[in-house]
Amino acid sequence: MSAEEFLPTVHCLETLVPELLQVSNHPSTPTQSKNCLTLLACGARRWVILRSLYDRDSHFFIEFEIELFNCADWLKKFKEKVDHYKTRSFSDWLFPEYTESFTNQFIATLKSRYTLEENDIDKLLSTAIFSATDRTLRNHLTQLSQLKTPFLERQLINPQTTTKKPIHKFRKRSTAAILEPFTTDPNFSYEGTLGFFTNDVSTIAQLLFTKINGEQRLFIHHDYVVKEELRETSADLADRLKEIWQETPTPPLQIAYHSASLNQTKNYTIYPVCLYYYQRAYYLCAFGQRPQKTATKAPVGWYNYRLERISKYQKLPWDTAHLPFSKSDIINHPENYAPAYIQQELDAAYGFDFYEKSDVTLLRFDADFAQRYIDNSFRHPTFEKLDSSEAAQALIKDLKLPNTQKLLAHIHAHPDAAYYILRYRQQDNTVIMRLRAWGPKVEVMFPNELRQRMRQDIEQTWQFYQKTMT
Repeated sequence: MSAEEFLPTVHCLETLVPELLQVSNHPSTPTQSKNCLTLLACGARRWVILRSLYDRDSHFFIEFEIELFNCADWLKKFKEKVDHYKTRSFSDWLFPEYTESFTNQFIATLKSRYTLEENDIDKLLSTAIFSATDRTLRNHLTQLSQLKTPFLERQLINPQTTTKKPIHKFRKRSTAAILEPFTTDPNFSYEGTLGFFTNDVSTIAQLLFTKINGEQRLFIHHDYVVKEELRETSADLADRLKEIWQETPTPPLQIAYHSASLNQTKNYTIYPVCLYYYQRAYYLCAFGQRPQKTATKAPVGWYNYRLERISKYQKLPWDTAHLPFSKSDIINHPENYAPAYIQQELDAAYGFDFYEKSDVTLLRFDADFAQRYIDNSFRHPTFEKLDSSEAAQALIKDLKLPNTQKLLAHIHAHPDAAYYILRYRQQDNTVIMRLRAWGPKVEVMFPNELRQRMRQDIEQTWQFYQKTMT
C-alpha cells in the first residue's frame, strides 16, 4: 500500500468514526463544533494506526513476527517507531506526503460539511491527536475491529470462564479488504475528486495530490484568458452556484449576460446544470433562454454562458410566472438536464457547443505527418482512421454525395494519404481552430460547407500577406 491508496479524505475519517455522520451538514453550536473537532481528531488517530499496520511505505509502519498481536504489542512498537508522537499535530500526521492542493481541498470540505469556522480549522490542525492515555490508544484497535467494515479481525484466545477474563488478539485483514473503503469514496477519492477531469486527464492528475520524496513533480499551467479584475467576480459566482446546487430541486436563475457575438447584454432565465473549464475560460452550461445568433435558432435550449460575462444573477422560485421551461419536465426527467447528459453529447461529436447539430467530415492528411503526429494520438471518440483510400472511396459512395465523382477522383490521386473521419458540431469554432492548426497538412474532403468555410478563411488570411513587408 502507499500514500496514494491511503488518501486521508473526509469520507475516510467518517468511515473510521461513523459518529461524524451525525454532525455533518447541520448548523453547529460551539458545543457541537467542539464535539466535531474531537471526532475528527479521533478519525485521524485511527487513520494513522491503520497506516502503521498496513502501509509498508510509511515511515511508521510496524511489522509483527507473528500473525496474532495484542494492543500492548502494537503500542510498544509504535512508541519505539515514532519520536515525539504525543506532540505531533493533526496537520503533521495527515499532510506531509500530500500536496498543497490536496490540503486546501480537504480543508474546504471540512468547512462546508461540518459548518466549521476558520478558528475551528486552526484549532483542529494544531491538535496533538496522540495526546491521549495508553488505554485510549489501545482501545482504538478494538474499535477498528468492531466497525461495520472491520479493519482488523478480533480473535478470542482463551475460552471464557467464570474465573478468567477473556483475552483477545488481532489479525490483519487482506490488503484488498482494507483498500475498499478508501477507493469507494463518493466525495473525495481519486475517482471522485478527479472525476471533473475529462479525457482521462485524471490518471495524470493523481500526481497533483502526492509528493515524491518530498517534492511535487507535476505542474499544470492553467492558461486562463479572463482579465484579472473579472476573475474574483467569476470565482464568487462559482461559489454561489455550488450553494445553489445543494438545494433540492435546483432553482432557476435570471442572469444578465453579455453576448460577445451580438455585442449586447440581455436578461435570460435559465436552469443551471454544471461548470466547465474549456478553451481557457469557465462556462456555465444551462438550459433556458439564450442569445439569438440567427433567426432560425430556437429561443429556448442549451447554451454555454462564459462565466465572467454574467454581470448579475438572482435565484427565482419555481412558481415564477411564465418560466420559459417546464418544472415538471426537468424534475421528472432529470437525466435530460444533468452533467452526464452534457458529457454524453460532448462525446457524441467534437466541439464544445454540444447543442449544435452534428455532421461527419472526411479529412485527408499528409501520410508522413499523420504517421508522426496523428496516428497514435487521441482527438475525440469519433475520430477514426480508415484502413485505406479504398475505404474512403467506399464511404463516399455509400453517402451518395452530389459531388461523388470529383471526390472519388481526388482520393484516387492521393492513394497513400491517411484518411480520417470525425463527427463534429456545426458552427463550432473549436473545430475551425483545430483544422487551422493543422494547416496545409490536412484537407477537408466533405462536407462542402466546412470545406468552403476553410477555403474562405484561408483566402482572407492570404490577403493580409500578399504585400511584402521587407
